[in-house]
Amino acid sequence: MCCPLCPHLFALMVQRHQKNKMASEQPLKKKLRRGNSSNSADETDFIHITENGVANDLSAFHLFPANVNEDDITLNAVNLEFHGSKSVFRTSELSESDEKCIEDKTEDDRKDYPTSSCYSNAHITSCENISLQAAPNMVICTNFGKKNEQETEDLNKQQMMVDPEGEETETFHSYLVKQCLCGIPDRVLRKPFEGHQIIDENGSRLAMLSEWSTQQVLQFLSNVQLLFDVYLKQNNNGHICSQIVNICNIFVHNEHNLVEQILSLCETRDKYVNYLAAKVFSSFLIIAKTYINNEWLETIVSFLTIENTDYVKMNFALEIIKRVVEWKNVDIHVLEEPQSADVAGSSTQNVDININCVTVPYSDAESYDTSGIKGLIIKSLESKWPELINKVQYLITHNSSVEAQTCVLTFLALWESTISVKANLSVIDTKPFYAHLENFVGMLNSNLPPIIWKQLLSLFNEVLCYGSTLALQDMLPEDTCQLAHLIVRYVKDFRLLDSLPYRRSEGYTVNSFVGTIPSTQPTQSNIDKTLLQKMILLVLKSVAITIKETRSDSSDSSVGSEDYDFSHDMQLIARSIRDVLKKVDVFVKVSLEFHPETPFSKILIHLFSDQDDYMIEAMVCTLDIKTGISYQTPLAPDFIAMLNPVHSFIEFLKIVSHDAEILLDYLVSNETCFLLYLLRFLKYTRRNWDVFVSSCYEGGASRTNELDNTMTVLIRLKIQIDRLVSKNLFPYNINPVLRLLEICENLYEGNEYS
Repeated sequence: MCCPLCPHLFALMVQRHQKNKMASEQPLKKKLRRGNSSNSADETDFIHITENGVANDLSAFHLFPANVNEDDITLNAVNLEFHGSKSVFRTSELSESDEKCIEDKTEDDRKDYPTSSCYSNAHITSCENISLQAAPNMVICTNFGKKNEQETEDLNKQQMMVDPEGEETETFHSYLVKQCLCGIPDRVLRKPFEGHQIIDENGSRLAMLSEWSTQQVLQFLSNVQLLFDVYLKQNNNGHICSQIVNICNIFVHNEHNLVEQILSLCETRDKYVNYLAAKVFSSFLIIAKTYINNEWLETIVSFLTIENTDYVKMNFALEIIKRVVEWKNVDIHVLEEPQSADVAGSSTQNVDININCVTVPYSDAESYDTSGIKGLIIKSLESKWPELINKVQYLITHNSSVEAQTCVLTFLALWESTISVKANLSVIDTKPFYAHLENFVGMLNSNLPPIIWKQLLSLFNEVLCYGSTLALQDMLPEDTCQLAHLIVRYVKDFRLLDSLPYRRSEGYTVNSFVGTIPSTQPTQSNIDKTLLQKMILLVLKSVAITIKETRSDSSDSSVGSEDYDFSHDMQLIARSIRDVLKKVDVFVKVSLEFHPETPFSKILIHLFSDQDDYMIEAMVCTLDIKTGISYQTPLAPDFIAMLNPVHSFIEFLKIVSHDAEILLDYLVSNETCFLLYLLRFLKYTRRNWDVFVSSCYEGGASRTNELDNTMTVLIRLKIQIDRLVSKNLFPYNINPVLRLLEICENLYEGNEYS
């Protein structure tokens, strides 16, 4: 005999079965039967889901069981049918919290008075970014982000977010991708920045960014970052969409207090939100320039020196400062160049949306100048610098966690960017940041992680920017010389090279892109070549700076040519330099398994063969070391052979396959210091033609082979430069190099007195 509850249980089982089949079954939509009688049963209701007017895979949702009459749906009926005795929360555009959700109205009344409702249980299913084309009598709301059960229950007890007008956000984004916001209604244009309504026990209010779901926050920040990117790109071109200017002014004037809210997002502890918020805020500072509240900068800088170190906030602040300091120019993608040059060559989609764009001309150079905001940030950072240095030193020596090392790496990258010539900061502003460098040289030991070793070496190499700056200066900065002396002393007396962790343990290999990774093939190299390159280049720079400093001292009129003490000091310096370079020679041969008799000049070229900028700067250093030491004191024959610049140049030509066009590319490009190197090498060749010829004989398989090959490349280079100069196509005055090439060609042809 069946119990009285069996029919009810069977009905619930049928409803659950139908609910599970909602997303998979797609039956055809049936014609609705509407009648005045409340007893007449409707056929099954469906709504079609479309995206941009095109039906997607989920073409229909089964919303209600067949036995439920839509004309008699109330909030209580829905709760009873789907949730039983569970409490259910809803949101409404009218901000009604405790009244009936849908009233019985006529069809005309429904059109004039839309009402939205939402049904959910403890676990909220995310259906964001799905555009629903609702049935006439229903409005579907969007639920946000999955949370754990306890968090969701607590949220439901306190507050509920109103539908965030996803259609306006999508419209704003689609227009922004096309780089023009003209034609969008003002309501739609401002809606993404006005915030969302939230309902709690105190009624309706605007929700803070930190109260949004993660997906909403990421979407908002992505749109803002895209807005700033388009603004900066158009500012670079000289014309900006007027609507984009208006929206950016909303941010600059902080009309909706969005700046403080973006800063507060570091409290969310979500790494994706933190990353994007830091990027957005740095872009905001670049656009706002000096029109900012000083309290914002003070808040950022205060994150760096919190007594109980907060790694998330510290890294958040470091990323913001680093991005602003590093910002120099907007890179125009190669595919976008024809659009700016010729509108007709751009895509039809862009022409349709931009043809009526109202632009604002920006011809003032100050509109693109960021030196003001960089100066403000550097001044704010300067006051906290000593305290920040002590904190980072403590993290390096006492904390090996991933969070701590991330902060250390970001700090070192910021330090490198601050003192870099590419940052375009004044010497006065950057001078305080050259202090404390010697403290970090003493921290280079075998216990230091390789990734921090590498970042420290990058920092020191940037300080000793020999090829781009120091090699051209007559008087060198004192802080730079002290760092160079310290590096030389640590290599000579404290076995710094032996502490370099360039070799990984068995079972690991070094990937040039991602670093140390497990190795599945025993033949893979476990040597970090990049670490070796940075270390060797740093030593060569230090030696070259030391030699250059002594040459500057020798030119002092107070030092006589017969001064015995000065001559004795120069001999000691030359002997120390020789010891250091010998250690480098042995270290590289052992590390990379070169033959013991391989010349040092050849080793250097092969060590840096995959890094053009490193290789050419190393060639400049060895050339200056050779000429600098020989200018002061006679050299031992083995030392002369080790530093022979002609051997280096011959090996360099082999690396580039004796192609004169590659040398021309190096001359035109500003990525290397090849112009400086070629100019000095040609001067050396002109003054030491006999040495050049004999060195070519020593470096070649036959007596004339390398001399002919080398001069053939130089003559071809001269012809190509001549052709470009005759057409006024060379980007700068190359005449000094051209004259030296002509002199070397005449010497090669036998006319020594030309």
